[in-house]
Amino acid sequence: MRRAVVLVAVVAAGCGSEPASQSEAPAAARETATVERTDLVDRENLSGTLGYADADTLAAGVSGVLTGLRAPGTVVTRGHSLYAVNGAPAAFLLYGALPAWRDFTPSMTDGEDVRQLERNLRALGYDPGTVDDDWDWETTEAVKAFQRDRELDDDGTLTRGEVVFRDGATRIGEAKGTVGGTVGPGRPVASISSVEREIVVNLDARRQQLARRGGTVTVELPTGDTADGRITSVGTVATKADAESDATVEVKITLRGHRAQLDQAPVEVGFAVEQAQDALAVPVKALLARQGGGYALELPDGRKLPVEAGLYADDMVEVSGDGVREGLKVVTAR
Repeated sequence: MRRAVVLVAVVAAGCGSEPASQSEAPAAARETATVERTDLVDRENLSGTLGYADADTLAAGVSGVLTGLRAPGTVVTRGHSLYAVNGAPAAFLLYGALPAWRDFTPSMTDGEDVRQLERNLRALGYDPGTVDDDWDWETTEAVKAFQRDRELDDDGTLTRGEVVFRDGATRIGEAKGTVGGTVGPGRPVASISSVEREIVVNLDARRQQLARRGGTVTVELPTGDTADGRITSVGTVATKADAESDATVEVKITLRGHRAQLDQAPVEVGFAVEQAQDALAVPVKALLARQGGGYALELPDGRKLPVEAGLYADDMVEVSGDGVREGLKVVTAR
């Protein structure tokens, strides 16, 4: 009898339970994020144009027939000619901030332009003696060697048409003269610039407070890439394109560590409107609207943590409130 009772008990227990295949499935894992400490910057995008810095016009320094002109996009470095006249190279590029305002001759008076010339001769491998403001016999010999290597008359004299000083390597732009045409002193030959990339934004003069020299911006390039930029200058005089246009100031921006190849291409420049430094932030999709107003964050255990929302930027939002700390895990919407 005792054995029969045991069997009945087992059967009864089995009939009272649900099949394992019909048990409830575990809840799906929920996406979470972590409260981060970061700097938030809310930006406004404005249109700009990507070009090259230090744009200028190269003017002829001698008279004759233009027989050679470098192709647009060509980069000319120190010691090389920018164009050719009457079949001979002309306008050899040298580096320096001081323009060639007089001819270089053995009889010239002392000056900073002499030091600038000697500095270039030494950089090109010629020995002008002591690099200083004084032209001496060693300077003359160095100039003659420079001329011989370039098939120029080695008379030890450089006229203003033979050398051009610029801050560095120079990029040739649009042609202003025609090969085969005549040129003369002051006649435009080509547009030129430095090789440094520059963005120009014509900013509404009423919003000039958005741009501060030395400030940082983000730049969205036509390729889809994003680069950082630095504001190098902000115009102080407002101008109008026409009577119907609003007055604007010119803002110039240089790119940081990015070799953009396009020229005169449209770009989007992000100027900082508002910033929050060292802020606690979560993805915007982690915010929950509370009944009656305000926001909360949901913790993985289901509890709701009331918070105040601050600055919104780049799909993140600044949050504050009791219990909000760096590293806290919160639930986010899918």
